[in-house]
Formats: sequence, C-alpha cells, structure tokens
Amino acid sequence: MTVVLVLLCLAIAGRELYLAFERKRIPGAPEIADIRTQLRALKGTREELESVRTSQREQLDRLTREQDRDREALGEADARIRSLIAQINDRMVPDVNEKLSRQREAMARQEEVLRGLAAEVAGLRANLARRLDQAVAASLGAEPVDVVGGVVRAEPASTQEALTGPFERFAEHHGLRVELSELGRYYLSGRSPRGLERDFLDLVRSLRTGSGDAAEIQELLDVLGSADRGAVRIGPLLAVRTPESLVCGVLPLAELLRPEAAGLPDDPSAAARRLRLLPGTRFAVLSGGGGTGPSS
Repeated sequence: MTVVLVLLCLAIAGRELYLAFERKRIPGAPEIADIRTQLRALKGTREELESVRTSQREQLDRLTREQDRDREALGEADARIRSLIAQINDRMVPDVNEKLSRQREAMARQEEVLRGLAAEVAGLRANLARRLDQAVAASLGAEPVDVVGGVVRAEPASTQEALTGPFERFAEHHGLRVELSELGRYYLSGRSPRGLERDFLDLVRSLRTGSGDAAEIQELLDVLGSADRGAVRIGPLLAVRTPESLVCGVLPLAELLRPEAAGLPDDPSAAARRLRLLPGTRFAVLSGGGGTGPSS
C-alpha cells in the first residue's frame, strides 16, 4: 500500500513537472487567449455589422421603392395638371377672350356714342352762339336770318345714311348751313326760300333740257336713284325715288305751308304723283318716262 502511494505521488509530481515544462516551452498563452477573445468579439461585431448593413440595405430598398412611388405619383399629378391647363386653354381662354372682345367692342361703341354726343353738344353750342349773334344783329336793325326745312328719307336704311353727305354738300353749295338735324329732318339757314326757288327752277330746267351744269345735284340724285324708295327735300326742291321712276321738281312756296306738303317725303308714290301735276317748268322726270308734265 505504501508503495502504491509513493508511485501515485511520483506520478502526480511528474505531471506537474511536465505541465510546468510545457508552460515554459510555449510562451504567450495568455495573449493567445486574449486574441481568441478579441476574435470572438470581432466575430460578434462583424455579425452586428452584417445585421446593420442588411437593415440599412432593406431601408434603402424601401426608400427607393417609396421614391419610385412618389415619382410616379408626381408624374400622374403633373399629367393631371397639364390636362387641366389644356382644358382651361381649350374651354375658358376662348370664352374669356370672347368676353374681353365683346367688352372692347362695347367700350368702343360707348366711346363712339360719347364722341357723337360731344360733337352734338359742340354743334348745339355753336348753333346757340350763331342764334345769339343773329339776335344781336337783329337788335341793331339787321335783317332776320331765314330758315328752311329739309328731309332725307330712303329705303333701305343704308341708303338713307349714304344720302347724308351728298345732301349736306348740296345744301352747302347753295349757301345753306345745317343748324340742326334729327332722324332725317334738317333745319337749314343762310338763304331765303324765294332765292332758293329761283336757283332750283334753273336747276330743274337744266335737268329737263340737258343744258347748263347740273353736276351740283348729280351726286345726290345718283345715291337717291340707288334706293328702292325715298325722297329728298330742301326748301321747295323735292326729288323722289319710286320703283317706277326718279322725279325732281320745285313746289310752289305757298304749297309748303299746307300740312299735306310736309308729309310728301314720307310717301314717295304720292310725292311723285304731285310732282307730275306741276307745270312743266317745275319738274323733270329723270328716269321711268311719263312725260314732263303740262306747261304753265
């Protein structure tokens, strides 16, 4: 038993000696253990890094998908906006332009009316000033100024408008000034009815015989002749257009006082019949035949 214990003690001592020898023969064991610990730590860190990278990659993929969806949504919104703009341009802009055009036309008409009113007011003031000058002259013993009436009637209305210029030029040629005009009625001053009657009788004689110069009235007769129906009167002179004829004549001054004479321009047919009843020296048929009337 004692031998066994000795042998066991020797064996234990030998093992310790061997281990001590091994520790002396392989230096740095603690460093190796530390390195292994660091490696295990690095391995854990690498796994964490991989996990972080995977998470970031997933987030980036998600952000990319969201950006693609946002880009697609923005594209759709842009397309809708462009479509709305196109619809506005196609529907609203023409309507707005049309309304603006109508407003401009209305403003232009209003400006034209205002200019016409301004011109009419200026004419009335000038007429009033002339009347006052005439009153001043009459108060000093001057002869009163004569006023004669005038009428322009024609169908269609465009022809009546076209007659205005020739009528006023013809009146001015005979020394008449337009004092006032309203709806085709004129009030003219500057010549006596008796003096106008003599001039107009000479003019009708020139028209009947073709002698002398009747150019002063030709423009007026040409425009009146283009009408369907109508009449022009300046004092005793009356020119009438019917579908059948164009007649010009000089009414007696006494007849101008009768009510029926005032309505002759409004009834061209009746006016033409009345002119044909005048003495031959007082009227001329310019177209449509029917003779020159009886001699006086």
